[in-house]
Amino acid sequence: MKKAWVAMVVVGAVAGMLLVYNLLGGFVQNPPGFDEDDLNMPFINDMARNEEYPGPLSGLNYPMNLQPAFSYSPIAYASFGGVLELFVENDGRNDAYVHHYYVAWEGGNETFQVNCSRLIASGGMEGLGKLHFAGPGVTGPATLEIWVEIWTSSPNGELWDDQGELSVGTIDFEVLDEEPLRDWYVERNPIQYYNKVNELIDLDIVRSLADEVRSAVPGNYSLLQVIKAYELVDLRIGYAEDEDNHWQPPAETIMLGTGDCEDHSLLLASLITELGGTCRVNLITGHAFPSVYVGNASAIDDVVGAIQAYYGDPLPVHYTVDDLGYWLIIDTNGLPYVGGYPAASSPAGGAGGEYWISDEGDWIKLIDVTGETVDTLF
Repeated sequence: MKKAWVAMVVVGAVAGMLLVYNLLGGFVQNPPGFDEDDLNMPFINDMARNEEYPGPLSGLNYPMNLQPAFSYSPIAYASFGGVLELFVENDGRNDAYVHHYYVAWEGGNETFQVNCSRLIASGGMEGLGKLHFAGPGVTGPATLEIWVEIWTSSPNGELWDDQGELSVGTIDFEVLDEEPLRDWYVERNPIQYYNKVNELIDLDIVRSLADEVRSAVPGNYSLLQVIKAYELVDLRIGYAEDEDNHWQPPAETIMLGTGDCEDHSLLLASLITELGGTCRVNLITGHAFPSVYVGNASAIDDVVGAIQAYYGDPLPVHYTVDDLGYWLIIDTNGLPYVGGYPAASSPAGGAGGEYWISDEGDWIKLIDVTGETVDTLF
C-alpha cells in the first residue's frame, strides 16, 4: 500500500507540473524575437571619396621626415590573406599628403592598394585606412612589402613636391592555410541568453552617443550612421578581459571606458537600436559580437559596395544570413572594420560573405535585441 501511495503522489505531481507548464506556455520555450515587421533596413549612403591632390606642383624639392608604423593581424592566410593599416607620423616642418599606399608579396606580381587621400600636418599622425591583401597562394614564411605615394608641401603650404612612390617597410608573416567551411548549429533566442541580453539593453544611457552620431551624420537611420556608431564605440571603449564573466550594462561600460566582448556588444547594440536599427548579439564559443540587419538578397550587394567605397578598398564584408535576411557583422574586437569577421574566428573557403568559421566550435546563438524579456518559472 505504501508503494502504491507513493506512486500516486508522483503521478499527481507530474500531472500538476504538466498542467502548470501548459497554462504558462512552457518552462523553456524560446521567445520568437523579431518578425518581418520589426526589421528596419538602413538607408544606403553615397560613399564617394574625395581623391583630389592638394595643390600645384612647384618643381622644387621640399624636405620631409615621416615615420611609418603598421597595425595588422599577425596571421595571414594562403588564400584570404590579411588586413593591415599604415600609420604615418610627420616629424618634419612641412605638411605631407598621401594619395595611396599599396602592398605586394615579395617576389609576386600583384599589388593591393587603398586610396586614402590623407593630409598629414606637421607634427601630426594619421592612419591611412584599412587595406585587404590576398594571400600568396602558399603556406610558410612570406614577406609583404609596403609602398606609399607621398607629396610634401612648401613652408607656406601653397606649393607641393611629388616625392613619388617610396618603400616604407616590410612585414614578415608565417602564412597559414584556411580550414574548410563548416555548417553551423544555429539556435535562435535561447531563453536564458535572450533574457540576459535584453535586460541589459539600455537605450536611455546611449541617447547622448546617438546624438553624437546624428550630429556627424544627419538624417534618418543609415548605413553611415552604423559605421560611425561602430567607430565611436571602437574609439571610446578599450578591451579588458573579465575573469568573472560579468556582463556590464552599457552605463557601466561607458563609465569605465573598457569592457570585454559582451560589454562591447551590449553597448553597440543599444546604440544602433537607439538610432533606429535592428540588432542581434551573437554568441559563439568563447566570444560575443553584434550584428545589424541590412536587408535582403536584393540589398546586400549595395551594402557591400558602400562599405568598400567608404574604406576606399575592396575589403571582404562578412555577415550571417537567415530567413529574415542579411545581418552585417560589426565586431569592434574582430577584424578592425565594419564587416570584418569576428574575433575567435577565421576565414574559410572564400573572402567575405558567410565564409568564416568559429575557431573552437560549430554552434552560434542568435539573440534578437528587442529590449524585452519574458517570464519563466525558474
